[in-house]
Amino acid sequence: MSASALSPIEPLVAFLSHALVVAQRTFAAIPGSPILVRYVRSSYRNDPGRSLLELILVIFAIRTLMQSRTRSRSQKGYVKLSEKEIDELVDEWIPEPLVQPMDEDEAAELSALPVIAGPSGPRPKLASNGKTVLNLANYNFTGLQNNEHIKERAVEILRKYGLGSCGPPGFYGTIDVHMDLERNIASFLGAETCIIYSQGFSTIPAVIAAFGKRGDIIVADRGVNFAIHKGLQISRSTIRWYDHNDMKSLEETLESVAKETKKKKWPLTRRFIVTEGIFENDGAMSDLPKLVCVAENVILLGLCMMLTCDP
Repeated sequence: MSASALSPIEPLVAFLSHALVVAQRTFAAIPGSPILVRYVRSSYRNDPGRSLLELILVIFAIRTLMQSRTRSRSQKGYVKLSEKEIDELVDEWIPEPLVQPMDEDEAAELSALPVIAGPSGPRPKLASNGKTVLNLANYNFTGLQNNEHIKERAVEILRKYGLGSCGPPGFYGTIDVHMDLERNIASFLGAETCIIYSQGFSTIPAVIAAFGKRGDIIVADRGVNFAIHKGLQISRSTIRWYDHNDMKSLEETLESVAKETKKKKWPLTRRFIVTEGIFENDGAMSDLPKLVCVAENVILLGLCMMLTCDP
């Protein structure tokens, strides 16, 4: 290639080189830039696809910040409306109802539902006739929420501490009365320590997710409550279901998991059986001794299959 062909390119190359040097110096002057450089290098070396995805997200974020947040009048499809036209459109607009009106069956069902007069508890009074009834669908089965001494103490604590964090201590902190209660419960149970939750619903998913992880196998009863369903979901484990409170179905499901593991040559993972002592949805009780027996028999079968011996 001749020198005359290269001469127009040389100023451009020099400009780009100078611009690159200036950009490097400017970036190096930013606090924390070496940390960012090390992160990008290690990320690209370990997972190039992730680095590409992060670059696309950064470009998308910059584009979003720089673009106009309102539609320009010069854009295609823009229609200028007068104030009168806007008022007419607003007057003509009829919002959809938040809920659909009840039909006859729903109205009849609602009118037949018992209404409680006063606080909810194990033995409330009906508003219709004042009759005292037994409420079997109430979580306040001990009646502690209606205890006057507990109410007074709750008011005192509320005035002293304000509202509680009602969340993980690692995120929101804690207070001394919570720590004292945990120590007292641990001492009463003879345990090293304990953890208290703000409500039972949040306890169940947290415990399941603490044990079950991605790759684990959980065999669960189809009739477990909603809180257990959420715990199974956030555990990211592989879920296998057996028929509600059916030990024969449980045994077949466990055997199927063992055979599937051997056939597909899955790595050895932890396996859990999840059920309820007393099912919240229907009040049925689990046959826990038989459940443990079924689990132990299937574990023995799995070992025999792994060792290729006759059970």
